[in-house]
Amino acid sequence: MGRIVKKKTFIFFLVFVLPALGAALWQALQAARLEDELRRIDHKAQAARLLELSLPRVQAEMGKLLADERKKLGDDPPIGMVNVPMPAAGKADFNCGFFLLTPANLQTFVGDEDFARKLADAPVLTNTIRRKAYNPSAPIIDPREKSRYDPHTQLPLFSVYEIADTDLDAPMRRTGPPGPFFAWHYKDNLIYMRSIPTTHGAAADGFIIDTTKLAQHLLPLVEPGLPNAEIAFANSGEAPNLSPLPLVLKPGDNVQLPDTVERRRALRGPVISAWLISLLTILGMFALLAFYSRVEQRRADFVSSVTHELRTPLTSFQLYTELLRDPDVSAEKKREYQDILYRESLRLGHLVENVLAFARLTRGKVRGRCDMGGCAQMISPLLKKTAEHLSKAGFAVHINLDKRTELLRLRTDLVSVEQILLNLADNAIKYAEAKHPVVTINVLQKHRSLVLRFADNGPGIAPELRRRLFRPFTRAEQAQGTSKPGVGLGLALSRDLARSIGGDLAAEFGAEKGSSFLLTLPLGE
Repeated sequence: MGRIVKKKTFIFFLVFVLPALGAALWQALQAARLEDELRRIDHKAQAARLLELSLPRVQAEMGKLLADERKKLGDDPPIGMVNVPMPAAGKADFNCGFFLLTPANLQTFVGDEDFARKLADAPVLTNTIRRKAYNPSAPIIDPREKSRYDPHTQLPLFSVYEIADTDLDAPMRRTGPPGPFFAWHYKDNLIYMRSIPTTHGAAADGFIIDTTKLAQHLLPLVEPGLPNAEIAFANSGEAPNLSPLPLVLKPGDNVQLPDTVERRRALRGPVISAWLISLLTILGMFALLAFYSRVEQRRADFVSSVTHELRTPLTSFQLYTELLRDPDVSAEKKREYQDILYRESLRLGHLVENVLAFARLTRGKVRGRCDMGGCAQMISPLLKKTAEHLSKAGFAVHINLDKRTELLRLRTDLVSVEQILLNLADNAIKYAEAKHPVVTINVLQKHRSLVLRFADNGPGIAPELRRRLFRPFTRAEQAQGTSKPGVGLGLALSRDLARSIGGDLAAEFGAEKGSSFLLTLPLGE
């Protein structure tokens, strides 16, 4: 039977408890992620808003800085000049150096020898400047020239583009106005240049920008809410937002949210509620599992106990009916067998009545009848019947009726009260193993109730049994493994019956030997 209960409990856990626990844990996880998700959304929205406020100022300042450097180059590039002087205004700190490239050679301004050496050591950079002078959209590395590499740098070399069909010995001069400035970058080099048409082909001039130093001029103009903002080259597939340079103003990973404290305070309630609901769901599922296991165990105990108790009287019925059918049995023996069958039938009837009453109370059904009258007139017949039942079992019964109760009226269900008293009497008969068994019933008035104190002089109730005394199918250790009748429903049923009629049944534990129970019944108006 225990194996069947465990199997049912396992199936119940798999079908109901496990999915509910999974849902509760998922809800708890979502609650934990809610604040982070909302913060991420706020972070993104705030970053976009602060960028939108910062970009116009940054864009304007960058345009001013670039315009100042373009003015230094002027609108009349020194084409054909052998030594190009540095502009009188010098160069800005973010300007790595000016350059002038012609189809013949690449020139730097006088006094900027370090920058000249840097360009001389960067053939990819210088050749790309030359190629973009002819075509601003030309790629940085020409696939057609991949077979030619510098033996020292292992970088591709590019041949000079086709020059104009003119006399190379003639002086070089401009054939038109310079084109607009445009920007591109190669590795860490940001080149800002323009194309210049000449008699010998396309020339170019411009300067190379140090993006780190340029950012030092621009970042102070960013909103204070973006303390970790940065300016960097645009990644592949990323659109620059600092035109005309291929740069991106990025908000960084630290965006100050002005309402963070208020939002956390507002979210605290829903998040805590979600956690509590999830926790209560998990606890409820475990409680439901424990309750289901207990119900299944009680059901198994019920079937086992009732089956055992039914088997004993049925065995007696079978045995003694067989004996009564024997013609050789004397009349005296037949009367003895008939008395035994009668007692077994009473025992069986009492058992069935207890089981049915317990089933009715379990389903929430209580008796609908209500008897009302004087306490003495209503209680005395029940006490007399209980005393007779005990006397037949060899008990001495003492009944003490408080005289004040004769003036009181009682409103209760006498059938239920009788069943409770008979159950208490049966327990005394089964467990009060005294040499001279005695039961004392005192009827007292207490506040607005009538109290019946039912006490015996038996061995009493073991301390370890007291906490579960009124649980169904609980029997005293003295009766475990013995032939004493009962399924452990008497006290549980009696207390439920007492409470169903507005009273109560409780055990009284004291220093005296024996068992004592207090049955409380409500008085009438």
